[in-house]
Amino acid sequence: MNAWSDKTTWGGEFAPTEMETVYIPPGLNLLVDVDKTEMLNAIIVEGSLIFAPHTDKNHHRYFDAHYIFVRNGTMEVGTEEHPYDSKITITMHSQLADPYLPIYGNKVIGCRFCTLDLHGPKRTPEWTVLDSTAEAEATTITLHKPVDWKQGELIGIASTSYNGRHAEKRTIKAIDNTNPEKPVITLDKALEYKHFAMTQTFGTETMDMRAEVGLLSRNVRIRGDPETSGMNQYGATIFLHSQGDDSLIARLENIEMTNMG
Repeated sequence: MNAWSDKTTWGGEFAPTEMETVYIPPGLNLLVDVDKTEMLNAIIVEGSLIFAPHTDKNHHRYFDAHYIFVRNGTMEVGTEEHPYDSKITITMHSQLADPYLPIYGNKVIGCRFCTLDLHGPKRTPEWTVLDSTAEAEATTITLHKPVDWKQGELIGIASTSYNGRHAEKRTIKAIDNTNPEKPVITLDKALEYKHFAMTQTFGTETMDMRAEVGLLSRNVRIRGDPETSGMNQYGATIFLHSQGDDSLIARLENIEMTNMG
């Protein structure tokens, strides 16, 4: 196993600098153990590219590149048995007019005859519903069941109007677990729209109608660069390519993908 931080990995010299390309040949296992890399051009993986979690669960690592191409190799950010349990953000960069990898494009994690493992810790629950209606301009919401969500994480609150665009995203400012069965979340800013939550009876039929609330944040985050992705409507992609057989294995779970597509 060769560590990114070890000078001997790079022939006794320095780690790759901005816009350089890294080639990982067959048989080489490269362990990314640094907090942040320079903006890299491409990483061509024919061996293994492995991201190691930190012992501090709140520690955050960052990895930036234009292309990651895994060909007959392995890319691993955690495994099913041992998820990546600290924090990591992998950011892909490129513009529509930038050079393309044939078939795969740019701003891409491309996987050809490879194994791709991206695993974050399971969150409980991933989504729930409101316990009571949240009015427009409310700065708190009450949930219908216990959650393991944390301050600083991002949630989405579904629309309950005729306009689906009335869904809202907010950051958790605080969580009050005085009643652990119905936690109260303080939002970073007031809601713009009403989000309905009530049990209603129509004749003999009873309907439980409540806005869904989902946790959007995860420890493992794959994203397009935030500076240009939304503005240009051009996000990052994960491209899996095989002949429809077991020559490609991709296992992705409990991760966050932002500014993608």
